[in-house]
This record gives sequence, structure tokens and C-alpha cells, in this order.
Amino acid sequence: MRLRLGFLAVLGGWLLGGAGVAFGQELGSGKGVDHVAVLVRPADFSGARAVFSQQLGFAVTPSLLSPVGARNSLIWFSDLSYLEVLTFVDDNPFTAPFLEFLEHHQGGKFYGNDVVDFTQALAFLNGAGYPAVGPLPAGPLTIEETGQVLGLVPLWYSIVLTSRLGPDNSIFFLDYDEAQVQAMFAGFPALAPRPHPNTARKIDALFLVVADLAAARDFYQGLGLEVRPLPGRLRTLGARGAEVRYRNNRVLLLVPDGPGPVAAFAADRGEGILGVSLEVGSLGRARRFIEEHSGRDLRVFHERGRERFFLPTDLTHDFLIEMVER
Repeated sequence: MRLRLGFLAVLGGWLLGGAGVAFGQELGSGKGVDHVAVLVRPADFSGARAVFSQQLGFAVTPSLLSPVGARNSLIWFSDLSYLEVLTFVDDNPFTAPFLEFLEHHQGGKFYGNDVVDFTQALAFLNGAGYPAVGPLPAGPLTIEETGQVLGLVPLWYSIVLTSRLGPDNSIFFLDYDEAQVQAMFAGFPALAPRPHPNTARKIDALFLVVADLAAARDFYQGLGLEVRPLPGRLRTLGARGAEVRYRNNRVLLLVPDGPGPVAAFAADRGEGILGVSLEVGSLGRARRFIEEHSGRDLRVFHERGRERFFLPTDLTHDFLIEMVER
């Protein structure tokens, strides 16, 4: 019914064995993970945009300002999923929890689950025992550099759970008005998707560290999503768990299984979004660009049948990004 640009909207089963309705048909899930927000401190926002663009090879949109007190830039992929580099410029009841988070941490904090019809999604959620409010219309956005205003007709509508919350309360649901988003791309070409010098194509998987694997299963299976066990241990992440399968991507539910990034994250934050795995067109081109422009050496490793590498997390504000070629 709609598309996906989004950005902050509002913050608001997967697991072992057990399959629900494929791709969340009753929920009306579209591609799945629509976008992932990477929170950075206000003083770091401009620098983060420069690093993602100049050193890591992402095409980054101009900075956008929201009436709720947020500032962000988007990194679009070919399926119209995206990463959102995000900070907060005002202290108000909405932004306060995020500003508190930023006092101690940076990195992934929430993600949008794409739905194709907010009416269907809201009815399903409330009927399935996931009390939710919405649809909440998005407010207008201002391009910081030019002062141009867009989205006077809402670009998207959000649904937020009010109880039975998922791990770290990190999920919310959103439905885009496709005609309005396409009009935005036509009217403001700087906000439209562009090819990335690092050849990034899509979000292949979201890494979600969970404190209780069984509880995560109950939550996500209740959404009618197909869940499969992960085969064996993810050696490089030091984790085990399960995957939630969508049409275009996956959410990996992870718990520590020995030393590694998942154990370090769990010790620091308990649970939440560790990062993402991005599919690239050419792992070699991606590696060459990033090494040449960042001065870092990237270690390629082979796991789950494909070669991969991680970006240095000091460049991504503690947000783990894996790159892998399909």
C-alpha cells in the first residue's frame, strides 16, 4: 500500500524452531526491516555523516530536521531500506529517553518493521494481544542546508506497541504513502536513493542481542513470522540463536556463546541492536574503497559459506556493520 522513507516516527518470534505465517501475512509485513537507526551524540553528528560518506563509501542524504527535535541523514539501499544516522537537538518528553541513552552509549537503538497497510497491521496487533496505538502521522521535515520543507502531507504513519514489548523495546511498525515518497524523490533529488561507492545493496540481516531467547521467541512468533534455528554457532560473533525470516531480509536473535562482539555488547547493554549485515555488489571493491579512504586494514573472514568483513566500530559509533557479497 505504501513505501518506506521514514526516520524517527516513534520508538515504540521469533526463535528456535516454530514457524508462523511466512513473512507475517496477517501482520501485513512488507520487506521486513525497513530501517535501522544509528544514534550518535549531537556533537558527533556532522562528523559521523562525513565518515560514513567519505571514509566508508555510503551515499548520505542531506541533513533533515524534524519538529520532534531530531536531526538525521539517510543511507538508502536499492530495495528502499536504509540506515538512519540520527541525533537529537531538543530536550523534550519525546527526545529525553534517547538523550539519556546517548549519555552512556551510541549505536543502534530502534528499527522500523515495514507493513503494507496500517489498518490491517493495527487490527492484527491488538487482536493478537499486542496492544498498540496509531496510526501516528509523520510531521513535516526540513532540509537543514536549504530550509526547504517536505512532507506536509504525511510521508508515513507509525504504530507503536504500548505493552508486550520486544527486546529493548526496539521495534515499531510503519507504513509509507508511496505516492508522497515518490513525489519527494522527484521534487528533492538530493533525498533520492543513489548508488554507493562501496557497492552496498541492502540490509541482509539485523543483529539483535536478546537477554531471553525463549521470551524473544514468544514475542516474534506471536507476530506470525517464520522463525528458524541458526545452524550451529556464529563463530566470529561468538553467538548462537535463531533467525526471523522476512521477504527481503532477516533479524538474527543472538545470545552469547563464548567471547566475541555479542558477549561484549550483552555485558555493556544487556540487549538491543548490535548492528547489521549489509549485502554488497563487490566485496573487493568495498574493501578497497574503505581501506584507501580510511587508512584501515580490513580482515576478511569466511563464515556461513561466504567471505565477509566488519567495519571498525570506532568509525561507526559502536554500530557493528558487516559487509558480505551475495
